[in-house]
Amino acid sequence: MSNFEPKTERPRWKFVAFVFVYMIAIKLLPYVMSRFTEMSIEEAFASYPWGFSPIFALALFGGAIYRSKMVAVWAPLAAMLLGDLGIWAITGVFSYAFYSTQVLVYLSFALCAVIGFSLRSKRTIGKTVGAGFAGCLVFFIITNFGAWIGFTTYPKTLSGLIECYIAGLPFFRNHLIATAIFGGILFSPACLYQVSSAKAEPELLPATSV
Repeated sequence: MSNFEPKTERPRWKFVAFVFVYMIAIKLLPYVMSRFTEMSIEEAFASYPWGFSPIFALALFGGAIYRSKMVAVWAPLAAMLLGDLGIWAITGVFSYAFYSTQVLVYLSFALCAVIGFSLRSKRTIGKTVGAGFAGCLVFFIITNFGAWIGFTTYPKTLSGLIECYIAGLPFFRNHLIATAIFGGILFSPACLYQVSSAKAEPELLPATSV
């Protein structure tokens, strides 16, 4: 028997909540700027500025840390929904917030949380980096395919599909950078600390190694 009391990781919830609020605020930023300034922004296609968002890291973090898998999947989707409702309120245009392929975006983020489940039992730097890359890749593949299918921007041919994926590469790169930065923060001691398992809150997972 070990003489050491088992440990459990506990998030600093105020810090996590701040990242969630930041995620929603940065999602709304292009629409706020377009509405209340003279800056010209193509609202119908505006997204996170340069695709730089903590959503992938938050989804992986929830999948890895929250005991409830249901909460892990639905928490980032709820934040996304709040942001989309905000877009609708700011612009007054339903299709800006809820366009024809939006369900694929939500599905992609849900899958990011599911990928985070692989970090529940044992977490290493290599596994965390791999999960972050996999989450961004899943989003890139699904959403660009949806853009090719759902919009008239690209011809419905193999060359059109390839062109769509090539056009999405800068956003994929920025998703990776954002996930590396925010994931590094969320999975660091700045956001996680350890307590004895006897004192741990029931919704959290047992300790994992980083």
